[in-house]
Amino acid sequence: MRTTESVKRYRAVMGARARLSQILTPQPMADAVVRLLGARGGDWLELGSGSGRLAQAVHSAVKPASYVGVELEQAMIDSSPQLSGVRYLKHDVLSVSALGKALGDSEFDHVIGNPPYGVQDLPARARKRLLNFCPDLDIQQAWAPIDLYFVMESLSRLKSAGSAAFIVGADIPCGIQSLPFRKMLVETACEIECYELPRFAFGWQVEVQAYVLVIRFGSKRVRRVSLGLLDDSFELISQRKISPEQAIESMDSGHHEFGEMDSALRRARGCVTMKDLNVSIVRGSRTRNQFTQLGVQHFHTSDFPKSGMEISFENFSLQGYQQAVAGDILLPRVGTRCIERKAVVISGESPYSDSVFRVRAPVEHQERVVRWITSPECSSWRRAAARGACAKHLTVTTLLDMPVPV
Repeated sequence: MRTTESVKRYRAVMGARARLSQILTPQPMADAVVRLLGARGGDWLELGSGSGRLAQAVHSAVKPASYVGVELEQAMIDSSPQLSGVRYLKHDVLSVSALGKALGDSEFDHVIGNPPYGVQDLPARARKRLLNFCPDLDIQQAWAPIDLYFVMESLSRLKSAGSAAFIVGADIPCGIQSLPFRKMLVETACEIECYELPRFAFGWQVEVQAYVLVIRFGSKRVRRVSLGLLDDSFELISQRKISPEQAIESMDSGHHEFGEMDSALRRARGCVTMKDLNVSIVRGSRTRNQFTQLGVQHFHTSDFPKSGMEISFENFSLQGYQQAVAGDILLPRVGTRCIERKAVVISGESPYSDSVFRVRAPVEHQERVVRWITSPECSSWRRAAARGACAKHLTVTTLLDMPVPV
């Protein structure tokens, strides 16, 4: 699973592991993935086995007939648990010929993995193989999604009635670029489940948007796709079913919940958008660090009240900066932990950082806009509308299109 570019996504080591953006799977997560897959016995394959935590989980819960882990780094193989029936092969998964020689024509009952993430400069043969797997993928020159390559290479070695489970970033279940893969999946699988992991599934130092994707194959074709959300203990806390067509669009439960909520608001009588009400939304003019270096007091996302919403500033005006004044509403532009917060300025004025939006409504619509933005329903809408794999953010366009009920 992966995070954003600002955080090393998988294992905090230099070399191939860091280059390929991969982090170790926590053992409780590995145990949960195996539990969700629900497989028993059989022959298993893991491409990119890392420290062997998925192998450990399978060995403990499933009692496999055999387990093959393919890993690039000898140091990771040396640190992996030595278990009966489990063997590790040192090979580069991206080397088509080497992997082909190592695995031959072997087919497996189950495949599992936590593949590296990100767009990589794939070798020519690997890129060609990825396009053979899924010809409709839009791959820009040699750059291609490495996690999707690992997933499809794994699936290509699966028996016709086999099953699979992968820990993946948001691109595969949600990204537009992976839509051809999701289409192929719903046309060939008999069961698909996608569970969103908690934000800090890999520890408090790394915030992610990651999923467990479970796929089972057989003679039938999938009729409904199961989506769910896992809590910090990796227990299922919510679940819903969607159609294959909806799954091709996105396998994120929140995406579909937001669509339903947004549609219901827009269908309500008298509902208009912020743009219809001539609302002005302006981002702050300096970063927090810039304001600090200038010695200028300012309002930042960390200043949003955790309870209540009214705030007061000193009465002073500074030229050259965007200012928030009495009657303005302030909303976070970015920040997963604060995206639902809001503040109404009741007195004074102050500059605000570029992580904050100033919302200013015409007098005739002020009461309506304030009533909506300060409602719990609006907080839910903004949280669901925010985008980003790590630090969630909102845009001016998104907020101007936000429905405002009567």
